[in-house]
Amino acid sequence: MKKAKFENLEKQREFFVFVKKKLGLGAKELSKRLGLKSRGAIESYTFMRTAPPVTLVKKLEEMSKIKGVYQEIEGKVYWKKRNFTPLDPKEAKKVLEKKFGKYFKYLDQEIKSNLTIAEILGKIRKKGYSFDNSKISRYIGAYRTNLLSEIVDDIKLKKNEIVLRGHIRRDKNTLSINFNLMPLYKILKQNKILVKLEISKNRKKIRISPSNFGRKLNPFNNTIKVLLTEKSGLEIKSNVEIILNPKKFGLNAIESIYDSDAKVLLKKALEAGFTLDPQRSTPHNHKGDLSLYLKEKNIVIEITKAESYKNSYFKIGQCFIQKISWPESKQYLICKNNFLSKESENALKKLGVEIIKTNFDNGWERGIMHSIKNGI
Repeated sequence: MKKAKFENLEKQREFFVFVKKKLGLGAKELSKRLGLKSRGAIESYTFMRTAPPVTLVKKLEEMSKIKGVYQEIEGKVYWKKRNFTPLDPKEAKKVLEKKFGKYFKYLDQEIKSNLTIAEILGKIRKKGYSFDNSKISRYIGAYRTNLLSEIVDDIKLKKNEIVLRGHIRRDKNTLSINFNLMPLYKILKQNKILVKLEISKNRKKIRISPSNFGRKLNPFNNTIKVLLTEKSGLEIKSNVEIILNPKKFGLNAIESIYDSDAKVLLKKALEAGFTLDPQRSTPHNHKGDLSLYLKEKNIVIEITKAESYKNSYFKIGQCFIQKISWPESKQYLICKNNFLSKESENALKKLGVEIIKTNFDNGWERGIMHSIKNGI
């Protein structure tokens, strides 16, 4: 079958739009005139998904007296890949408001529902509206995408918010944001939570907030995952800051800490005038078991109850990575009296790590915080 290859896809779209306008017919009525089973083919050619058959183009030329400029190609028509130019969501909303007037308030609710765009278009048509499916679906898609994930100039940390390290990965036919927060992960195993995303223009920060309409937080292999489209502009394999308020997800500050001993120490630290670092300690950001601030000084604390000196080699490695990752911080290792060999102690001292030994008896956290505060 011979296909019509226009100068470019935009010219193909223009031809179909001009023909429909000249004839005063929508895709559905035009399809009937052409003897097509549905309007899908006309919409596909108008929306530049495929090249139309030459026989169909000639029929349209005859009906409309509009001459198309194209080549007759046998077989498949190949086009250069087009760069995606996203619609401005604010402009998309204005167009929808102007087009549908008073009905927009109902359309707005449908857009914020779980209906697909095709289902939304079907509901609009039942109300008697006529429109170009390809255009309106793009406007609805742009407006809906912005509701799910809004691009903002920058994201400033608010009170009670914490910062986690996130990673962007390719996930089947889309992208995913992945991060760790075990207490929230446990909640997600029992409850469904939808969220809205705010993404900074430089794509370095993402704020996640609970929402009645939004993207689903997915618990997967001890990681929390959010799916989104490549149109977000996020770079695969890049790291991002995930910002959220634990209270909005039903967690308090202490529950957002991983390590059980760190939770005990945190209570005493807050009483002693320390503040909890918004940059939460996770297995991926190398901020120890607990990260605190006293005035402007960052304190990174690693805690272990292990007794075998062989485990000390692993701890030395952890402290070394923490020192490289956070060179301006003051580091502490809290351990049992018999945990470190003389060589291990010397290695940690060379790294600049302060060692505080304890037997973890009742009230151990009071002595530890007293030592840390006096040592700063």
